[in-house]
Amino acid sequence: MTAPTSPVDWYTSALGLAQRARRHWASLSALSLVGATTAGILAFVLPAYYTATATFQAEPSAGAPLSGSLAGLAAQFGAIQLPGQSNPQLFADILMTDAVLRRVSRATYPWSTGTATLAAVYGYDRESPAWRDYHTVRKLRRAINVDVNIRTSVVSFSVEARAPELAVALVDTALVALDEANIALRRARAAAEQTFTADRAEHARQELADAEANLAGFYERNRTIASSPSLQIEEGRLRRSVDVAQQVFVQLRLQEEQAAVQAVRNTPAITVIDPAVQPVKPSWPRKKLAIAAGFLCGLLLGIARLMLLS
Repeated sequence: MTAPTSPVDWYTSALGLAQRARRHWASLSALSLVGATTAGILAFVLPAYYTATATFQAEPSAGAPLSGSLAGLAAQFGAIQLPGQSNPQLFADILMTDAVLRRVSRATYPWSTGTATLAAVYGYDRESPAWRDYHTVRKLRRAINVDVNIRTSVVSFSVEARAPELAVALVDTALVALDEANIALRRARAAAEQTFTADRAEHARQELADAEANLAGFYERNRTIASSPSLQIEEGRLRRSVDVAQQVFVQLRLQEEQAAVQAVRNTPAITVIDPAVQPVKPSWPRKKLAIAAGFLCGLLLGIARLMLLS
């Protein structure tokens, strides 16, 4: 059969194909029915997978509460706070890291009539420890889907598993592991910030003491400065040095105390908006979609057969 080269040829070929399809409707129907039946049987025979979903929002890292004296100094000098922004993409990326997924993979989950590790569920329990962790984490990562809404700072993620109870348990364990990882990260960052600010605060304290000593020595040497413009200018310079050194010292002490509180803080880093609910129907295979796809494949196969026989 030659390929059509013009609209008329296309129309003639399509018309001829429609006429052949009408004459061989029985074979087309049979092939479509066979395709739908085969796809339906496969959909019922293949193992079912269930998907559980949870939604959470990252908690903003608010500044730590200050003591009474430091709070007064903060109000007086307008001290800055530790940076604390909620980045949903950061939380989504941390969720997919090996540090979090390894915690999830090493937990035990409901399976069959008891509990089992995720490596046993995936069939990797007989491999060496290194390969077992590698294959388990890789398969778990493929089973997780993460969606980030930058506008609302909301993160939704789902986990697909062979059983509905397993899917829910994986989601809950992932949330706990993510929260623990973020708390550990926040504590480590705050500890490093505390060490740095403590060192800088000590230097600022010494600089403030030196500035105050210079000002005190100036007053001891000059009991009266009202009649000397040069002494008044020097006094203003020394006072400004004391004021600047005092503001720097206060700000560093505020940051040091905030970091000290953050370093031992264990409040949750995420807020679960929509917890995982046990799914009641499998997410794969989709039986209706499989039957429709099988019917369409059988129909296309029948049409291709008619075109080859013409």
